[in-house]
Amino acid sequence: MGYSILELVLRRLREGKFIADAAYPGQKFPKIKGPVAAVHIEKVDRASMTVTVEVSIVCPAAMGGTACEVEALRATEILRWSGAVCVQNACTYDGVAQVYVVNILATFTGVTEADDCEIGPGFMVYFNQVIQPYIQVVEERGDTGFRAEYAIGEKTPAGISQGKQGWTLTLEEQIFAGTPEPAEPRGEFEVLIITAGWEITYTSCRWTDTHRIYDRNGMRRVRTCTAMDRKEVRRG
Repeated sequence: MGYSILELVLRRLREGKFIADAAYPGQKFPKIKGPVAAVHIEKVDRASMTVTVEVSIVCPAAMGGTACEVEALRATEILRWSGAVCVQNACTYDGVAQVYVVNILATFTGVTEADDCEIGPGFMVYFNQVIQPYIQVVEERGDTGFRAEYAIGEKTPAGISQGKQGWTLTLEEQIFAGTPEPAEPRGEFEVLIITAGWEITYTSCRWTDTHRIYDRNGMRRVRTCTAMDRKEVRRG
C-alpha cells in the first residue's frame, strides 16, 4: 500500500519543523504564536490520476508578510522534494484573525481509490537527489559476479571464478499526455529508493537501455541501468 497523501504531506512538513495538521473549514481559528501549516485535499482528478493538496502557511501578524512568504517558500521546497508539482500563491492578510496566509497547491501523481488517496506505488525514487515522480515500478536484478571457467577445447567448466558483483535496475514510468518528459542524468549517477522501512542507494550507475511505449494516455518509459555498488539503510 502506498503512502496516504495527507499523511505524507503532514509527515514531511513536520520533519521540516512546521506545526502541521489537517485543516477543518468552519472551525474557529486558533490563536497562533508562530508559523503553522493547515493541509487538506483540494482536488482529485481520476482521469489523470493526480491529487492536489492545498497547504496554507499561516503566520501571526507580528511576523510580517515577508516572513510568511519565506516560510511558504520553505514549505514549497519540502513538497517539491516529496514529489509534488507546486504553485505558491500570493500572501494575503486576514484582518479578523490577524494573520498572514500563503496558500500552496501541491499536485501529486498517484493512485485514487473510492475511500482513500495514495501517492505512487509505496516508494520514492531519486536520481542524484532529484525526485522522479513518474516511476511506478522498479525491478532489481543482482549479478553475483561468479563465472564459469573453461579449459581450451573443453565444454565442461573447469572451475568458477569470482569477479565484481553488480546490479541491474529496470525503472518503469507512466508519463501522461501533455506532461514534459523528464531529463535523464548523463554519465555516472546515483539512484536512491526510499520505502517505508528502507533507504537503498545504488552508486556508479550508467544507462544501458531505454524503451518507450505510446498510447492514448501518454507514454510509458522503461529504462535500464547498471550499478556497481548497493547499500541498504533501515529507516526509523
